[in-house]
Amino acid sequence: MTRQKFARRDFLIASGGVAATLAASKVRGQTSQKWAGKTLHVQFWAGPEGDNLTKNVVEPFEAETGVNVIIDHGVTNESIAKIRAQKDAPQIDLFMMDGVGVYTTAPQGLLEKLDLSKIPNAKDVDPNFVLMDGMGIGVFTYWTSIIYNSNHFKEPPKSYEVLWDPAFKGKVAVPPSSDQGAMQLIVAAALLAGGNQQNPDPGFKKLAELKPNIHSFTTDYSIEAELMRQGEILLMFDGEMAVKDYIDKGYPIRLSFEPKEGIFITPDVISLVKGHPGQTEIAEAFINRALSIEAQQGLVKGLGYGPSNRKVDISALSTTDPKLRLYVVPPSLFDKNVLIDPFALAKVRQDWIMRYDEALKG
Repeated sequence: MTRQKFARRDFLIASGGVAATLAASKVRGQTSQKWAGKTLHVQFWAGPEGDNLTKNVVEPFEAETGVNVIIDHGVTNESIAKIRAQKDAPQIDLFMMDGVGVYTTAPQGLLEKLDLSKIPNAKDVDPNFVLMDGMGIGVFTYWTSIIYNSNHFKEPPKSYEVLWDPAFKGKVAVPPSSDQGAMQLIVAAALLAGGNQQNPDPGFKKLAELKPNIHSFTTDYSIEAELMRQGEILLMFDGEMAVKDYIDKGYPIRLSFEPKEGIFITPDVISLVKGHPGQTEIAEAFINRALSIEAQQGLVKGLGYGPSNRKVDISALSTTDPKLRLYVVPPSLFDKNVLIDPFALAKVRQDWIMRYDEALKG
């Protein structure tokens, strides 16, 4: 995920979580902190993601176990580079990164398969968020669907076919070919035309028919949001990260959970490095904390991303923050996930990029 291109609001997270955890432990008589003095090295994103992971996962884990969690920061490309560079002498135990990090490093023998039987909360994670049979497991999720102008649409669009409606000539924004969203739009077009990822040709023909409706290719979400607010754009194909900050600001922008063809849900994952320096038992316990309902609820409230744990109740969380139900994909919709084979996509990606541009720009 290219996180730097999104404007971020300041996230205010309720304090006192660690103190509450410690107090609860004292009540139960569990103050032994079984791994006191031990160290775990973890790398994840900086910014709001990192702040919320620290609040909801790292600090409670340290309080409960006595482990000293040493944090490095880096986006996925940096994590991939570090895993490769340290292959002979790993210095990090766990990496949190986009799924592409798993699909890139696991085939190179750089990750260790997770023993999910030793991570109790893993049983509640949607199976589609367990990557490569346990080389990574989803901690939170983000998704792509139809984004629409709620001043124009009184109900959420129920099919991607709306993007092709002649009534919206020059009113649709779509991802540039370099963006992962472009690959998802190709699959969506293929599904509409009777194809799929393995049979994309009908999708490219369908995409060529979308050209008259294209207003722009999304490269600056602040500009796109303003155009949506002004009614210059009425529809987009993109993800909640593109617009949730503007929804919070009151823009007439909404996401549709309802396309009958499905929605594209992607997990951000945590992976264990092969030959990692720390104790595996401690790393497993850290992952278990990240997958717990308590931690997942905190991440949903703090980040506005979706959970990976099916037991998280978004409707309950939204009673205190109603906006969450506007852009957090609930576990009840996990079964609508349109799955994309990343290895098959990697083989055709450059060809798809060229054909996408030909269809929509040629």
